[in-house]
Formats: sequence, C-alpha cells, structure tokens
Amino acid sequence: MGAVKRFASEITPEDLKKTDISFAKPRWSVDELIQLTFVFNSVIYCLWANKGEEKWKVDFDGELLDGSIALFKCFEGELERNPAFLTGKYLVSLTADQLGEILKGNVVIPLFKERLVCLNEVGQVLNSRYGGSFLNLFEQADGDAKKLAELVIENFPSFDDSSLYNGQKIGFYKRAQLNSKMISDVIVSKGGRELKSLDKLTAFADYKIPQILRRFGVLVYTQDLAEKVDSYQLIDKDTEEELEIRANTVWAVEYVQHEVQKTYQFFTAPHVDNLLWNKSQRKVTGEKPYHRTLTIAY
Repeated sequence: MGAVKRFASEITPEDLKKTDISFAKPRWSVDELIQLTFVFNSVIYCLWANKGEEKWKVDFDGELLDGSIALFKCFEGELERNPAFLTGKYLVSLTADQLGEILKGNVVIPLFKERLVCLNEVGQVLNSRYGGSFLNLFEQADGDAKKLAELVIENFPSFDDSSLYNGQKIGFYKRAQLNSKMISDVIVSKGGRELKSLDKLTAFADYKIPQILRRFGVLVYTQDLAEKVDSYQLIDKDTEEELEIRANTVWAVEYVQHEVQKTYQFFTAPHVDNLLWNKSQRKVTGEKPYHRTLTIAY
C-alpha cells in the first residue's frame, strides 16, 4: 500500500493528458473508427515472443513496428485497400491466406489460427444478429460503456474472458472493456461526449499492466512465481498463478484509483490502466519480464 500511495502521489497533470489510446489516422470517420476499434479488439492478444524467438514486426515505410500499434496499422492498411473489410459479410469468409497477407511481417504472428477463428466469428455474429455491421450493436448500447461491453460479451463467445477459481466463475473481460474505453476515446477525439459508465469498468488485466505495477513495487510476486516469470517460463491459462496475477492487477489499479481520486476526482480505473500502459512503453534498464500465457484473453 505504501507503493500504491507513492505511485499515486507522483501522477502529474501531464500524465493525465496521456491516458487515451489512439493509434488511428485522423482521416477516418467516427463510424469507421468505431468499427475498426471493435475488429482490432477482437484479436488484440498474445503479441509477445518466447525467449530466443523473434518478435512479430511489420515494416511500415521503413519503420519496424510491433505489438498493438503494428496490429492496428495492419488493419488500417487493409481498410484503405478494402472498404468492405469491417463488414460481417467479408469477415465471415476471411481466409487464412487473406489474413496472412494483412498481418504479413518478419514472422507469423502468434496464435494466427485463433485470430482467424475470432474474426470469422465476428463476421458470423454480425451477419446473423446485427445486419452485418457493428454499428447496429453499438446503437443498442445507448452510449453506455458498461452496456456495450456486456453486449459484446453476450454475443461474441471469444470475448467471454471468464474462468473458474476454486469452483467460482470470475470474469476479467479485458478485451470487451478495452473496446468500450477505446471507442469512447474515438468519440471524444471526434468532438463527441465520452461514453457513460466508464467508472464501472475495471483495469484491463493483461501482461503489461502487472509488469509495470511490479516495477513500481505495487505488485510483489512470491519467490517461486518471480523465478518462473523472470526465467520466461510459460504460466498456463487458468492456473491459480495466472488468475491471481490478473486479479491482483485489477485490485492494485482500484487502490491506485482511490488514491488518485483524492486529487483528480474524475479519474477511473481505465484512466489508471491507460496511464500505466503508456508508462510501460518506455523501456527501463533491468526491467523484469512480464508473465507469458498463451491465451486469446489478452
């Protein structure tokens, strides 16, 4: 808790300006960006490489990019080439060869087959329930971030990020919640009002947020877990260790949020999460690795 208070006390007004996530070119309309953001979040997971392996990277006009930024730009490029890319009709019939071209990099992106399955699922559900367009689902949410996340979780099985812990179902819903926050940021960037109920969302429990919380001393791993993470051992999905890393990440962010709200009352857990994610992009000498779990959840 001492580390929580120290970290919260060091957050500056300048930090607050960096809590949006925006990779997009300004040329897109708000409707295009909402749909692009959803398709992106349907496959935003597992962008790391095992120790000794090459990380997936893409060359954009001579600049090598990786991770979520590269993935987003790949989809932007496809939308420029193919305006039908975001429609259910196109996604349901997307082939491995087509996706391979869209995501072509130095190596094959991790969990390539799973990404294809997720995109085909998105297309199938959009066609069968929403007239082929995510905008029809978005309208049903009535400008509410929590309701939007719930609709996505209910309708798209690949977004149902839940697990059993000691026999009890627990939900993290990382990608569904991130989708709501990113769409809210998109709307604000185009001059609109942010979605309601952002304060009802939690942190987006992935692998980068616990890593940065560990850097600041907010999370402390047991010796056994630290040795596994630091030696790049895979942590299996749905094990106690994996679930507890994610659960403690969510609660750590809640504690930071409560401290920050003493100064900045508008600050939500997604704000803290985005701030931490931005800080995690700056490399630090001696940084401990993040835990590695093969999963479509994050």
